[in-house]
Amino acid sequence: MFQVLLLLLSLAMSSWSSYNSFLAIRGVTWKPVETRDFSGVRFSIIVPAKNEGKVLPRLLDRLVNMEYDRSKYDITVIQDSSTDDTQEQCRRYELKYDNVKCVTLPPSNKVNGKSRALNYALMTTKGDIVGIFDADSVPKLDVLSIVAPKFYDPKVGAVQGKLVPINVRESLTARFASLEELLYEYSIAGRARMGLFVPLEGTCSFIRKDVLSMVGGWNEETLTEDLDLSLKLHSLGYKVLYSPSALTWREVPVRFRVLWKQRIRWYRGHFEVSWKINRINGKLLDGFIITLSPFFMIISVVNYGLFLLYPFSLWYFLATALVSIATLMSFLISMSISRRHMIGLFLPFLSLVYINLIILMNFYAALLELLRIKKEWVKTERSPSTNLGV
Repeated sequence: MFQVLLLLLSLAMSSWSSYNSFLAIRGVTWKPVETRDFSGVRFSIIVPAKNEGKVLPRLLDRLVNMEYDRSKYDITVIQDSSTDDTQEQCRRYELKYDNVKCVTLPPSNKVNGKSRALNYALMTTKGDIVGIFDADSVPKLDVLSIVAPKFYDPKVGAVQGKLVPINVRESLTARFASLEELLYEYSIAGRARMGLFVPLEGTCSFIRKDVLSMVGGWNEETLTEDLDLSLKLHSLGYKVLYSPSALTWREVPVRFRVLWKQRIRWYRGHFEVSWKINRINGKLLDGFIITLSPFFMIISVVNYGLFLLYPFSLWYFLATALVSIATLMSFLISMSISRRHMIGLFLPFLSLVYINLIILMNFYAALLELLRIKKEWVKTERSPSTNLGV
């Protein structure tokens, strides 16, 4: 019985890994033709910011110079208890541009500070489409013009742009984090190409304001508000589209301590929203696979025990063959992504070490959730470098 369970868990992990690698391959090779409109729908852009003085000017320089009718979009920076010069940096742009507004958030004890900031700013937005950018984001100037035409379809509830790391080569930690995030990013592109579940990623995300109001805005008691919102939108039957051309660069952690805190929040948030799925259809099933990613990473440890299936038995050869296929697919797509984004071709060879760290982080996140340890939404520290080129 134990051997059968071992085989089934190994089969589940290998299938999940192969599935995501296949989707990533589809995403890497996807080059759709996307139309543009430079004065279509009205946008309200929200930038949640806490101690973002080092990176906020870089983002605002982009947003105020978008290749889009300036009368058709406004920008709200929602500042939450910053102790640096975030407020002063924002005020400079507010005084210079009539479509920039700085808002200070009153104190609160909500779990998710970002969600609370977004909900607070939402009450004052005027646009039909709400766009979200984290302060470390660096969007291309044509993002709004690419996203606008997609909302001409009333069934489209949200659009997610493509996210690419901006500081890939800043440290070894940044390289590993970049490879992990790009594998996920291209798997999302593959999902979109095949009409599957598209999750929002928290930045370069655009949602209809009336749909946001319908679902009650962002969940302030969850650690992954973007995934929680994505599940709600899909459950209501709205389309969530993905645009490979609506490109935004963003920072990845450059120190392992920062990466650990960020990933624990992400992985625990995945466990948390998994329990909330109470209706399954084709897209939501694929979404369920995404939310269960930490679970699949945890059960991957069974592959280290395949020798317990009796070497040279049929089950042993079957299990090891499936693991080998999954590993090869993951390695090949990792090589392709590393080459495309100049991460370094040696990274896929070293990724086995990082995978074990991911497994450890998922174990820890699962333990926190099972023991009902108090949730803490930890803000990700930004890179000390302020002159990152794109």
